[in-house]
This record gives sequence, structure tokens and C-alpha cells, in this order.
Amino acid sequence: MAESSAGKVKRSSSVRGRFNRALLLFYIISVLVSIPATYFLTKQQVLSQADRELTLLVDMIRAARNVVREETRPYFMPKGEFFGPTISSTVMANTIAGKFLREQPDYYIKIASDNPLNLKNLPEPLETQLLSRFRADGELKRIVETGTVKGKLYLVSAAPAKVKKGCMRCHGDPAEAPSEITEPYGTTSGYHYTMGDVVGATVVGVPLADVNSLVVQRSIAVIITLSLLFALVLVLVNLLVRRSIINPLSAITAHAYAVSHGDFDAVFDKENLRDDEIGELAISFELMRRSMLLAAKRLKGG
Repeated sequence: MAESSAGKVKRSSSVRGRFNRALLLFYIISVLVSIPATYFLTKQQVLSQADRELTLLVDMIRAARNVVREETRPYFMPKGEFFGPTISSTVMANTIAGKFLREQPDYYIKIASDNPLNLKNLPEPLETQLLSRFRADGELKRIVETGTVKGKLYLVSAAPAKVKKGCMRCHGDPAEAPSEITEPYGTTSGYHYTMGDVVGATVVGVPLADVNSLVVQRSIAVIITLSLLFALVLVLVNLLVRRSIINPLSAITAHAYAVSHGDFDAVFDKENLRDDEIGELAISFELMRRSMLLAAKRLKGG
């Protein structure tokens, strides 16, 4: 009877409904925040991983060139023995790069030059831009940026290739160049270098994963995770709110409604007389019921 009486009280909203709306708003905000956050973190992760790989490749190429400059060239040149990979750091780097790229074709390594002996080393558009920047700024030692080469996106590291004394043996006057150079490459390209000039650039590229594709995949995973957590929290909160708040308040409402209609014998269940704010409210109504009951008895006796 008490429950049916309480049901007559009209409500425009409920505590549980407000909790649910607040949780839903929090869920929507979380999703909206997670998407740009996922994009930023994914992009940083992709670039960071690519940069680590790039550093390793750059160090490998630098080490190969240094071996030629510091060890094989000083040993073989005085003997008059000429073998490209042991005399030319560029040939050595290209030889190692070629073997490496057969194993790892997704990467990019090239000694680009707009005046090369081997015409395969002519620069791509991006490499032409890099060469121009190195020539415009003689103090520029390295450029690291994202760029597209042959339709693929890379994180690129480029270092200038400047003419040094050891280069002039093969790249000076073609009439004085070794036959091992002029016979395979001819005498029209790759010569007349000037000391200190930037004649090329060592370009190393690490493929960049499709950030947008990764973001979509990770965003879907994040949204699914948030949705599952939201559903779990929603169920738990609704159970908690119903048990701890809604049911006790409904009992108090039913009790107050009954008392307001003269049913002074209606009493609270012991479980509603809890040691919290709702329990205090229940006790207050119970004290009010007893006071009204006492007053009614006095009126009848009077």
C-alpha cells in the first residue's frame, strides 16, 4: 500500500537518471578527448621509433665511409691498387647499402649527387631540395625531416657530402682519373670537383607507418575499452544507487506519504535506520510520526 501511494508522487527526474546522465556525459567527453590524444601519442611513438632506427642506419653508413677514409684507402692507394669499395667511401657506402636493402627493402639509403659518376645516384626531387639547403648554409651538418621519396613517406636524415683531398684522385680532371673509374662511368659526369664544395648528400630514410591508419585502429580499441568500462560502471553505479539511495528514499517517501494521510501506525523497517544521512532523515521522519501520533492521541483524549 505504501509503495502504491508513493507511486502517486510525480517526478520529472530521478537521482538514478541524473547519475546516468552524468556518467554518459563523462563517457562522451572521454571519447572526444581520447581521439586527439591517441593521434598525438601514436604520431610521437611512430616518429620516435623511426628516429631510433634512423640513427642506427646513419651510424652504419658513417662507419662504412670512415673505414675507407681511415683504413683501406691509406693502405691500398700507396700501392697503386685500385678497387672501388676500398678506395671510394661512396662506393663502399653504396655497396653496403645495396646489400642491406636487398634484405630490408622498405628502407632507403642513397648517396645522392647532381654530378655523380654513377647516374643512378642522380637526386630525387626531395634530395635536390636537401642539396640546395646544404649549399645555402655551409654550417648545416644534418637535416632530419619527414619527406616523400618515390611515393613513400619516410623519416629522412641527410648529411652533406663535401669534397675532400682524397676525392680529387677520382673526381678531379677526368684525364687523370684511374681507368677503373673512367671505363665503367665515362668522363662526362662526376668530375671537376672543387675542394670544400657540397657535391652530394647521404640520404637515409626509415619508412613511416601510416599514422592515420594506426590512429583509427587504436581509437577503435580505446572506444571499445571505454564503452566496456562505461557499461560496467553504469551497471555497478545503478545497483549501488538503487540499493543505497533509491530504495531507502522510496521507503522514506512511502512512509511520509502514509503519515500525511493519517496512517500513524506506519513504521520504518530497521534496515532504513542506518548510520548515515539517509538514516538520519528516516529517524527524523520517525520522530515526526511519533510526535504526530502523540498529538493525535492528546486531541482525541481532550
